[in-house]
Formats: sequence, structure tokens, C-alpha cells
Amino acid sequence: MKSVHSLRPRTNADLPVVASWVPNAEALYAFAGPWMTWPFLPEELDDLHRRPGATAWMLDTSDGEPVGHVQLTPVDDALRIGRLIVAPSVRGEGRGRRLLRLALDHAGARGVSRVQLGVLASNTPARRLYESLGFVADPETLDAPMMLMARDI
Repeated sequence: MKSVHSLRPRTNADLPVVASWVPNAEALYAFAGPWMTWPFLPEELDDLHRRPGATAWMLDTSDGEPVGHVQLTPVDDALRIGRLIVAPSVRGEGRGRRLLRLALDHAGARGVSRVQLGVLASNTPARRLYESLGFVADPETLDAPMMLMARDI
């Protein structure tokens, strides 16, 4: 596994790369929820202007190869982690964990005390990752197709 640098801001040049990691409608729903429909254009990912205070970040290898993406959006008194995805070629290598830890560090540096995210209840690997990093499911969403999870920083 190549070493990984810290997060860097996402650029428009990254949009086609991130879009290439989403192969079908099911993957798009897991990545973006019901707010995007298949097929989609990479430019549709560039919607930060519609989400005040939102930022998007990329995780690169030491060689500058992008291997992960995450979006952070202020919601009430929390920061919402969304659109987290890892390149298919490096899944299972701990990149999602690294990306999520860096996102949590970034949230803490912004002075946020709580983070939240939504995850498909059927996405067991993602739920296990989030739980291992201290996220707890909102009891009201335990039986819902999309669970809300949160943790304090």
C-alpha cells in the first residue's frame, strides 16, 4: 500500500475521477443518496455552492494519485460527513478509515463538536467502519433504509 498524504481540497479536475468510482445506480445511491439520479455527469458533483459552508476533500497517495473523496457540510450545530467514497482499486486497504479519521480531524479543527452521517442500513461494511470509530446510530432510524449516525469529537 502506498503511503497517503493528508486531505487536500477537491478541484473540478477531480470530478471525473470521483465519478468513475461510481459504476451504477446502486453505487450512486450509496454514495449520494436520493439527491442524484443515474446516469449522472461528473459536473453534478460540483454542488457546493448550493450548500453554504460545504467543502469537499480528496485523499491522495504519496504519488499524487487520488484514492478517496469526502464532503463536509454544516448542519445545525454539527458537521455532516457525506459522499465518502474510496477508489475501487484500493478498497479493503484501510483508506476509508484513514479518510474518515482525517475528516474528523478537520471537523475538530473547525471547532465542530459533533459530526453526523447517513448510511444505508444494508451497507454493513460502512456501518462497521463508522461504529469502530465511535459513531452511534440514532435509535429512531434503526429500522429505516437510511440510518443516521453521529458522534462527538
